[in-house]
Amino acid sequence: MSTMLSIHKKQTGSSLIEVLIALLVFTIGIQGVTALQFQSVKDSFDSAQRSRGIWAAQELINRIRANPQARANGDYVLDADPCGPAPATYCSERDGDAADDCTTTEMATFDIWEAMCLNPSSAQTLGQTIIQSPFLNLNLEIACADTPCRTNSEYSLVMEWQSKSVTDDSANITDADNSLKTQKFEQVFVP
Repeated sequence: MSTMLSIHKKQTGSSLIEVLIALLVFTIGIQGVTALQFQSVKDSFDSAQRSRGIWAAQELINRIRANPQARANGDYVLDADPCGPAPATYCSERDGDAADDCTTTEMATFDIWEAMCLNPSSAQTLGQTIIQSPFLNLNLEIACADTPCRTNSEYSLVMEWQSKSVTDDSANITDADNSLKTQKFEQVFVP
């Protein structure tokens, strides 16, 4: 009976090695869950940027449709980053002030700037303050299929921006080694 008692006493409790192994397994599991959560946040950011890009492009297409004279003049044709200082004429009501009287050309410039550069979820100071685009290194290309453009010409809209969240996290965002991935949205439409 005493031998059974001594064997039983030796097997009670956990040894330090068992506790360390359990802690190691637990730590590896937590690291995996954390990595999955981090990747989920990055993918969610990319998805939000793409949704914002599609929304902005559709908003601009509707504005192009609403301004036939500017379309005929080719005022919407562009291949550049549209963001910068607010246009000199602000063609929309703001802060209780009436909208400026705008020509069709000024309205086209304003439409592009407002649809692509303003972030609707945050208040922004206007005037000569440079408004940052919600997109990194945005390039907007709006092209008319006909020369000269006509009111019923086919247009193409190509929007490109860069995103770090889909690339390697160890790369510095200022590196010139393609650490940024180009995101692109294209649409062909007839206003």
